[in-house]
Amino acid sequence: MKKLSETWLVIGLITFVTLLTYGVLISQLGFYRDDWYQLWTAQSQGSAGLIALFQSDRPLVGYLYALAYRFIGNLPFGWHVYGLVLRLVGNLAFLWLVRSLWPARRSETTALALLFAVYPGFASQPNAGVYVSLLMANAAAILSFALTVAVVRSSNMSLRVIYSTLAILLGLLYLGIFEAMIGLELARFAMVWYLFWRDDPQDYKKTFMQGIKASLLYFILAVGFLYWRLFIFQSTRHATNVGLLFSGLAATPLRSLMSIVVETVKDVLETTFFAWIVPFYQFTATGNYRDTAFAALTAFVVVLGILFYLWLSSRADEESVLPTENMAASNENLHRIWLGVLMVMVIFVPFNAAGRNVLFSGQWDRYALPGALGVVFVIGGMIFYYLQGYTRQIVLIALIAMSVIVHYFSAAWYRDFWTFERNMWWQMTWRAPSIERGTMLFVPASSYAEGYEIYGPANVIYYPGETDVLIGAEVLNAETATDILIGKDHSHIDRSTYVEDHYENPLISVFPSPVSCLHVIDGRKVETPGLLDNTLFSVVAGYSIIDRINVNAADVVPAAFLGQEPKHNWCFFYQKMNLARQRGDWEEVMRLAEDAIAQGFEPNDVSEWMPVLEAFATLGREKDARHLSTIIRSDPTIRFYLCSEMQKGPAYPKPYNYELVKDLVCGLNQ
Repeated sequence: MKKLSETWLVIGLITFVTLLTYGVLISQLGFYRDDWYQLWTAQSQGSAGLIALFQSDRPLVGYLYALAYRFIGNLPFGWHVYGLVLRLVGNLAFLWLVRSLWPARRSETTALALLFAVYPGFASQPNAGVYVSLLMANAAAILSFALTVAVVRSSNMSLRVIYSTLAILLGLLYLGIFEAMIGLELARFAMVWYLFWRDDPQDYKKTFMQGIKASLLYFILAVGFLYWRLFIFQSTRHATNVGLLFSGLAATPLRSLMSIVVETVKDVLETTFFAWIVPFYQFTATGNYRDTAFAALTAFVVVLGILFYLWLSSRADEESVLPTENMAASNENLHRIWLGVLMVMVIFVPFNAAGRNVLFSGQWDRYALPGALGVVFVIGGMIFYYLQGYTRQIVLIALIAMSVIVHYFSAAWYRDFWTFERNMWWQMTWRAPSIERGTMLFVPASSYAEGYEIYGPANVIYYPGETDVLIGAEVLNAETATDILIGKDHSHIDRSTYVEDHYENPLISVFPSPVSCLHVIDGRKVETPGLLDNTLFSVVAGYSIIDRINVNAADVVPAAFLGQEPKHNWCFFYQKMNLARQRGDWEEVMRLAEDAIAQGFEPNDVSEWMPVLEAFATLGREKDARHLSTIIRSDPTIRFYLCSEMQKGPAYPKPYNYELVKDLVCGLNQ
């Protein structure tokens, strides 16, 4: 049987490592952060809305999203598969690039491709709905670079024309997606010049001019794009408005210049060296044992795949991929180091000029991905230049394994966040069959960063197909809490989406503790187990207007993105009991309570017994009510806060037995 070629083996290896590193938890991931205003725009305004959404800063991105949404829709799994495919294309393109640059160095280029495939500086792959555009830009840039190398190396004029055309089109694609990646064009020139210099290292002037000549089309591309971006296109979004950015630079030119230099040096160090350590520490220090075990197992399987590749490639029908130690190889590794440093520096200058730099927190690691192209040249070059034998292999395998663990933990964090989001919205749909137009939803800032993360899914669920944002939302912080207190009424723009902020109509929701159900707050009687850490919830909870929920509406049909309805547990019955209590249907509260108790359900947060106690007390089942009161009173903190709220007077009309409930919970002789 004919042996597999080493080329196909390494393609299989990169594919295997990519799919395993980023695909293990893919079916458990969902929508996050900026996904939501895009999803709401798509379902309410269709392709035209998506295109309009990005006209203010990156018009091409809107068309790309509109095209993708036509095929993928609002099912999260499709977006994650799309992102994974783009990541794989970029990784294979990088393999092609390094094999074209150093065709005789199979071990080194395989190592570089593996390091690039699992680079841990960018750990936001699970946020695919937002970052498919960045992943596409990254893949397009690397493919463009590989085609440029093919142009330089080819003597066939027809192929050179074809390759050059494709390289330019891909260059326009990645710049149209993310204009700050324009520093890659200087990195392209550095790579092209290196190719000529390597063939004639004695004549710097000649090779430099050859590099200029070979890069002329790309320089024209970059200059033309810059002219359009600076002088023709006008961005109305503050973060990407070049005029505003330049005005800030012009106001303090020396300080701005120094800031760009310092931040660029910091980003080079962070992405080149700290990226392999800091995210690994951040995730493993807080990871649970279960995820740690599965992350280690995934890394172990990846390492086994690499070892299997080495065994197969040693038996392939081509030359060995084991490294050859000679002066030429050593020099080429040194070349990779200085070429990589130069590329990383020029790539990050535009980012820092725009006031953006790399941080391994939140989503600020997204700026690290374009720099990975040069980073792995530096790291791979240093490993092969300074290390020998088993030390080299151990360091390589350790870096790859640590990176795989980082990506598993990142996916696990997004998995858990999606579980939280789905849980919250399922409980909200159980509790609120409809939410009135003009309502303002609030949750504490510890859960979300921006209001559109709340109003996006809320409008998709409760007002599908509507072209306006009918339910507003904000995270609860000092500024928004103040707006609630004064009943502020204003509006704002999220990209091109107009949002009315009705702070006079707040509806506040919270998970009071990790074991609590969702509490949709009735400001007349706030039932929580105590104060919430680091939140202003207690200041504004009394302003929550429960009547913003339309209790007489038909049950809402959950949106498709929520997936299959979870099995009914205590929280299902708790939400339905609260809904029945708001309707004044105490018989239904009691029926639901008896059903939940019969199935063995009970709350972990004893404050959630209150609807049951009140139903029993109101319907004359005082003995059962007294039994529940002993459970509630057993927690002095919960009792204190519930009794404080009871002092406000009856929250519900008769036949609600306010006096008995108050006596059972707060009386001295119970």
